[in-house]
Amino acid sequence: MPSWPSWPTLRGCKRRARPVDAGCLRNSPSSTMRGALKPYTKERSEDPVRGIIHALVALAWVGESMGDTQSLRDLPSATVANIAIILMVSVLAIIQLKAVIQPLVIATLLFLLIRPAAQWLEERPIMQKYAHPLMPYGVLVAILFLVMWMASQLLYSNLTAFTEEIPGLTDKLNVKLTWLEGLELWGYSFDVSGLTALLSLDTINDYLTGFVGSLASFTASAVTVLIFLLFIILEAETLPRRLKAAYPEDAERVQAVASSSGEGINTYVVTRATVAFGQAVIAGIILWYLDIPGWFMWASITFMMDFIPYVGALISLIPPIFLGFIVLSPTWVAILILVLVLNQQAWGAVVEPQLAGQRLDMSPIVLLLLVAFWGWAWGVMGMVLGVPLAVIMKIALESDPRTRPIAMLLSRDPKQQAVEEE
Repeated sequence: MPSWPSWPTLRGCKRRARPVDAGCLRNSPSSTMRGALKPYTKERSEDPVRGIIHALVALAWVGESMGDTQSLRDLPSATVANIAIILMVSVLAIIQLKAVIQPLVIATLLFLLIRPAAQWLEERPIMQKYAHPLMPYGVLVAILFLVMWMASQLLYSNLTAFTEEIPGLTDKLNVKLTWLEGLELWGYSFDVSGLTALLSLDTINDYLTGFVGSLASFTASAVTVLIFLLFIILEAETLPRRLKAAYPEDAERVQAVASSSGEGINTYVVTRATVAFGQAVIAGIILWYLDIPGWFMWASITFMMDFIPYVGALISLIPPIFLGFIVLSPTWVAILILVLVLNQQAWGAVVEPQLAGQRLDMSPIVLLLLVAFWGWAWGVMGMVLGVPLAVIMKIALESDPRTRPIAMLLSRDPKQQAVEEE
């Protein structure tokens, strides 16, 4: 490894109007940072990962060297450099260690979700008298994974039946496209050549194959999630005592953040799951009554996509409406669109506020950015996990006076939040 470059002091440089002192310019932090990074970026073309690691090491050295200087809003430069390093390493870890971090995050969120119910079961007289303290968690975990297994079996059988209907649906689609191509509206005709190529039998089979692969990977990761969840349950009882022994000053704040995060996630997930389940059941009944192929599969997708804020519920309407265009008359297609939209709006705009009392206090643009980031990093599962992770992040920022202004920037109504804190 090359030797550390010397760090020239800037204290001899005085503020001048013009001309600029060339010596001070050469000794500026930006030029010195470039000199520090130069030996470590030569290998970037040969080994990108090694080049990134070398750049992080150089940034750490620059941050420590600039620790006695002042930056924006009197924040030490070492702190800025450390924050940048932590963010870069975190993003790399989220992407490269997805197979490990994603099941761990899911297991942690599931634990925070089932913990209130487990504590309620622990207070029952029969549990206190006969059962082991961990028995309520075991019962809830068994029920949770039993429901997931039954739903996956029904989904797989419905998907298999839908696959068998694809050739007939393709023929009906060609008939509808031929009718649409000959239709004229205010002197304009429809060009369906691109749509015909996009919705060919091979393309649909490729989409279904990818969907089945996603289900298989989800089933495989469920085992890993279960293992993580069991160990988290076993460690949860002793963790507060260990935190208090290791960090007596910060133990109460960490426990308060964990408790608030659990309450926030529990409120959000229970409310969202209730709304998504009710909306999916009504949508499934509508699709079953109108004989839409794969109705249970589309109802299940409606349930899962409703966890993605703002856009998930709208995206879930596209496949059943498209299939309705294939198998139904234009009048019934219009009715299908109307009842599905009314079902979505009734649950989202009327029922959900009544259950939650107040919507999630986060800026919509912040939520969309977080969902987009987690979707880019972890796919659809990341988009589902984006909001619970945002809840934890916001509660953690609110717990520290130094980061509370950032939490206010993320809030939908910072004035209301300030009033609640007072």
